[in-house]
Amino acid sequence: MRKLTDSPEVTSSCLTAIASIFKSKPLPEDSEIDPIDIFTQFNSAKRLNSLRALMRENNISAYIIPSEDEHQSEYTALKDQRREYISGFSGSSGIAVVTLHSAALSTDSRYFLQAEKQLDENWILLKQGVCGYPSWIDWLVDECVYGMDQLDEVGSVGVDPRLITWKLGNELVSKCHDNNITFVNDLDHNLIDLIRGKQEANKGKLYKYELKYAGLHTTKKIEKLRSQMAEHGYFVYVSSMLDSIAWLLNLRGNDISFNPVFFAYLVITMDNVVLYVDKVKMNSEISAYLSELQIRTKPYTSIWDELPALKGDGCICLEKNASYSIFINVPQVYEIVFRSIITELKGVKNEIEVANIQESQKIDSLAIVRFLSWFNLNKCNTSLNELDLVDKLYEFRRKSEHFRGLSFATIIASGANASIVHYEPTEDSFSLVKHNDVLLIDSGGQYFQGTTDITRTIYVNNGKPPSKELKRAYTLVLKGHLNVAMLKFHKGKSSYEIDRLAREPLLKYGMNYGHGTGHGIDNFICVHAGPCGLSPSATSYNYKPLEKGNFISDEPGYYKDGHFGIRIESDILVNEEQDMLKFEYFTLVPFCRELIETKYLSNAQVDWINAYHKRIYTELSTQLENVKDFGALDWLADETKAL
Repeated sequence: MRKLTDSPEVTSSCLTAIASIFKSKPLPEDSEIDPIDIFTQFNSAKRLNSLRALMRENNISAYIIPSEDEHQSEYTALKDQRREYISGFSGSSGIAVVTLHSAALSTDSRYFLQAEKQLDENWILLKQGVCGYPSWIDWLVDECVYGMDQLDEVGSVGVDPRLITWKLGNELVSKCHDNNITFVNDLDHNLIDLIRGKQEANKGKLYKYELKYAGLHTTKKIEKLRSQMAEHGYFVYVSSMLDSIAWLLNLRGNDISFNPVFFAYLVITMDNVVLYVDKVKMNSEISAYLSELQIRTKPYTSIWDELPALKGDGCICLEKNASYSIFINVPQVYEIVFRSIITELKGVKNEIEVANIQESQKIDSLAIVRFLSWFNLNKCNTSLNELDLVDKLYEFRRKSEHFRGLSFATIIASGANASIVHYEPTEDSFSLVKHNDVLLIDSGGQYFQGTTDITRTIYVNNGKPPSKELKRAYTLVLKGHLNVAMLKFHKGKSSYEIDRLAREPLLKYGMNYGHGTGHGIDNFICVHAGPCGLSPSATSYNYKPLEKGNFISDEPGYYKDGHFGIRIESDILVNEEQDMLKFEYFTLVPFCRELIETKYLSNAQVDWINAYHKRIYTELSTQLENVKDFGALDWLADETKAL
């Protein structure tokens, strides 16, 4: 351990590390996962050596380890967390490449600081989008060419084709061909799985998502899908996205943490629907339900035997992010179209879904208001740490009978930790709550009524007012947030332009943020969903203009590395007003009054905030009285006073 000095930063860091020893839980004796020591980085040497031995056995000079599972899911089950296993990096986005003599991890700006902390000396960090850093594909090609020219290596690249998209697979084929590199996509086993040993999938049962929440019967959803198929000449639609399958069938599962989905494939023609799913997940009620819908079920893995046998007149339609394995297994004699029709249908909420979303937002907002009130009473406690707050917020959410779990791992980041965009306190790494600094709280809940995602940044005042720099940064983020929330726009307006409006206040002062401004949100499925959102360019969550019924987040931010981070996020619905579109604001949690500098806001924006705060008090005060939380009622009255 470092010697304690007079520096409060060093003292705090050491005390936090000591505290984490007592908070951490020991791993089970039979655990196959090497513990990550909090004082040293994860040592990846042993696992890299094991992987390289398998690579030599299979004549592979470079091996690609993506983050995703075979359904291209953002959140993955433990069995699919291969990239984290080999590298020690736990961020949700990134790709690892291991050669016989080097290793690199590529990730985006949200995770630069986290990756720098978690990767050991065996790894090179490739910062996506940063000048001077090659793309991981260019790095891979250079390493392979060097290995062939200088080290007499075979020059072959291996990957599990189920774990990459068709688009990436084709790009790799082209890059390898241009550089005389062999592309290997037919290995019998995933090499990481061979190192780890067999990882069992969750065996939890499927359950029905009731019509009072779904708002539309599965039969009607399939009719809508087939109407689109007929209009565009698709004789078959292969769905590999777990959220789409769950939505279409009005079924839910528990195969992935935070997302009530289940592993399955779905093949729809104009006459048949076949669900490929592990039979152990089905009870008699679900079997009867699917039989009534005339949906046949087959074993999960039999999809790979049946894709090559598809026959019909017209085109084959695959999801926009279908795996390379699906792409190379469907008959190539047919035209193949990539379009996520179910995602597009799911993205437009029906009236019953909208009513349920409003209810879930009110339930969730009540929990957060009660938590913020509790924190205000306890913020002077110098022993409070980020994990304490994670547990306390969870406790307030659990008070609702409608709560079904979190929609993602809660982010509570104090002080400099808030500058790490997707920082997450863990029992191996967390900090004490820093006084006279920001506290960023990004969290969400799952309810049968809907899925929530909210971020508020507050100031932990312990006798010292916030700095002018902090107040300006907060208010500029808030101004960008309101530029979106208050917008009225024409149908078809590019979401990239709307994203730009959120950044404009910051850009005027040379500030910006490295993530999108908004993403779609499901109803009791995934917190991140397409097809619409707000970002500077097309993404898997944003490739169509907004339309009535889309439900998205509005979350600009600003992050000063090593100092503080600010993000303000609420959930909004796209609605119509005459011939224009506008946003309905659903989240009911006040902004941080102490950090608002009104001189940076327009009069209209100040009026909007005052009206919004008045609405929050009106809608939540009765709820707080019902649960007899009069302390929270008093706190809310203070926080919603007019600016």
